[in-house]
Amino acid sequence: MSFTNSNDYITGRKPVLQPGDGGVYAQRFTLAMTTADAALNTIGQIGILPPLCVPVDVFVDMTDPDASTAAMILQVGIWDGASANLSSAAEDGGGIWGTTTAVTANSSQRLTRNGVCMENVTPVNADRKIGVKVQTAPTTAQAFTLGVTILYRTT
Repeated sequence: MSFTNSNDYITGRKPVLQPGDGGVYAQRFTLAMTTADAALNTIGQIGILPPLCVPVDVFVDMTDPDASTAAMILQVGIWDGASANLSSAAEDGGGIWGTTTAVTANSSQRLTRNGVCMENVTPVNADRKIGVKVQTAPTTAQAFTLGVTILYRTT
């Protein structure tokens, strides 16, 4: 199952920052998440990695996803487009870029990297969809706002 909602970046109503030099750019994407979006293995798109760009770092933040005190764990990487998984293609890094640690109320954290998958992303001449997958679901899910900030650069 993919996420219920979309945002202006995914639909093309807002452009993603397009680097014009060798600098590092930061783009934050937010998405209103429903209780169904917090179910185990739910996956969806949250943003765009622009053409000819590679990720440098990722930060995840959210309001409280759980009405109890439990937490959730998320994976981040390139969405495979089929709503089934995050890409394991070599040009997308060969696997998920990393996971969050247990995310609780109103937290922000840097992605815990999965080996060198993020460093292995190679530039392609097309937009790539940044995906998020629920690895550990909250015990008592509630609607929340998910934010993903990606730092990226051209090669």
